Amino acid sequence: MGLKHKALKTIYNGAVLPLILYGVPVWKGVLNRSCYKAKLVRIQRLINIRIAKAYRTVSNDALCIITGLMPINIKIEEATKYYEITKGEGSLYDKEMEVKNWIHAANTSQ
Repeated sequence: MGLKHKALKTIYNGAVLPLILYGVPVWKGVLNRSCYKAKLVRIQRLINIRIAKAYRTVSNDALCIITGLMPINIKIEEATKYYEITKGEGSLYDKEMEVKNWIHAANTSQ
């Protein structure tokens, strides 16, 4: 019998992907080595084969398209960019800060 493809997709998005992406800004540099990249692709490929109920001979790119899941290397890049935007030092984007630290017109001396 097995699980339906929607259930497998939910498990992947809710459990497997967050485990893989945990701490990705720290270890992202390791992905330059092909052996580590291959391990991550292998994890995604196994779940994609189960979701698509496809043969093992189908390519990983085709499986990503069939299942509608983003390739893991792109997802890692996305998570890293998001971290850099929200938490990175010297960011050009707005960050969360307390109200007392806001710049108010009344507080500026002209």
